[in-house]
Amino acid sequence: MQNRNTESSKGFWDRLGIGLSGLCAIHCLLVPVFVSLIPLWPALDDFHEYTHLVFILAIAPAVVLSIKKRKNLKSISGYLFVGLAIIFVAWFFNHQLGEYGEAGVTLIGSGLLIRGHWLNYRSKNIS
Repeated sequence: MQNRNTESSKGFWDRLGIGLSGLCAIHCLLVPVFVSLIPLWPALDDFHEYTHLVFILAIAPAVVLSIKKRKNLKSISGYLFVGLAIIFVAWFFNHQLGEYGEAGVTLIGSGLLIRGHWLNYRSKNIS
């Protein structure tokens, strides 16, 4: 019975990280569409300003916990930490990057995170 719980929780943090990174990417792709469709966008600007911070705070534990006890996979750790750092840069320099620059940089970070989580998940299932 214990073995079944271990198998079902295997890769949980990677699956969560893939989902959150994908959600972050979808957010970046849809924001320009919503900007053009919602006339009340200035009222929602403060909300948008904190979405990257919320994603960073949600994704960071998934990154750390997914590679916990797997220090031998430096390339996977690199994808995950660089992806997280790029999303942080997009959030921190959002005013300098502009709306489209911020979305582009965030998409790069999300792509790296998804790639890193996917490779980590596959390596756990192969082992």
